[in-house]
Amino acid sequence: MNTKIEYHYLTKFGALKGFYKSNPNLEKKTLLVLDSSVCLDIVNIVNKKNINKDSKRKVFELIKYSQKKSMPPFEIFALLELSLDKATYKLNTEKFFDISNKLMFAFQIPLERLKTNNFDFSSNFFSSKKPNLNNDASVFVEQILIHYSALLKIREIASKDLSKHKAKENIIEFVDWMNNKIGLILGLEYQLAFQIFGGNNSFNTMIKENSSKEKTLKALWGSSWDLLHARLSRNSKQLSEIIDEDVNSIFITNDKRLFELLSPQVEYSTEFDKRRISITTGKSNYPPYYDDKFVDELNKKILDIFKHKAMKQVEYPNTEIIKSMIASMESNVT
Repeated sequence: MNTKIEYHYLTKFGALKGFYKSNPNLEKKTLLVLDSSVCLDIVNIVNKKNINKDSKRKVFELIKYSQKKSMPPFEIFALLELSLDKATYKLNTEKFFDISNKLMFAFQIPLERLKTNNFDFSSNFFSSKKPNLNNDASVFVEQILIHYSALLKIREIASKDLSKHKAKENIIEFVDWMNNKIGLILGLEYQLAFQIFGGNNSFNTMIKENSSKEKTLKALWGSSWDLLHARLSRNSKQLSEIIDEDVNSIFITNDKRLFELLSPQVEYSTEFDKRRISITTGKSNYPPYYDDKFVDELNKKILDIFKHKAMKQVEYPNTEIIKSMIASMESNVT
């Protein structure tokens, strides 16, 4: 299969080279967890908008596999992201259900009809009465704000000096900030900082270096959703706890940088959750500014922090403190 027309697939074991390489435990229900960009591609097809051929092929390949293998889509996190008003922390429930219904329609209609535009959503789709949906997403947003603040901090440090002679100082500053200011080590944000401060410029797009303030803040907010979404979705055990059902999960994204950040070849530092830390190595993939000796020292620093926190209950930082830090860092974005 031509991988150029596939989305990127991730499980708790890392990257998959497309569905046909995967081997999920068939004794469990497997969910195809869609990120927001994948959802929008599908909705655009249902809306009969003109999108490029590769995007269409990706969607059709995804739906074909879902229908053939009876692996349903799971899009709740993407729906929250796409329908949330950042200013009010309220959900646009009409938008939420509109996207949800169109996704449901796309995965249920015969694929050949979808491919040939032989459908009319307004007349072909029937939905029972809408369930009640609380539009207050403040509890969920409080989690997003933690990740958003971390990306703002990466951007703040990066804006000062990304030269090689500051590389080690920059990553240590970020680790100390996480440990002292928010009391958490965020594994994926740490990996992103490690890449950016270590001289891997391909990841700078995730913090919109050299973009306008408006574009930067919008991109950082989107990236914070992406990282939280990926963290929750590709971890089958964690997702099973959230939905109260024992499932496998495959996280599907259209974001190449997010895929690379989560893939084994670059995931060689840390990933915390409430129970464990994993340190892996991948020396051939270290960013150019870091050497083996420094990475060993950095891993030891992370492990020491983890050992100190391991026996303590996880405490999330005060939301008002996080909001205050965010306001300060946002005001300094230029």
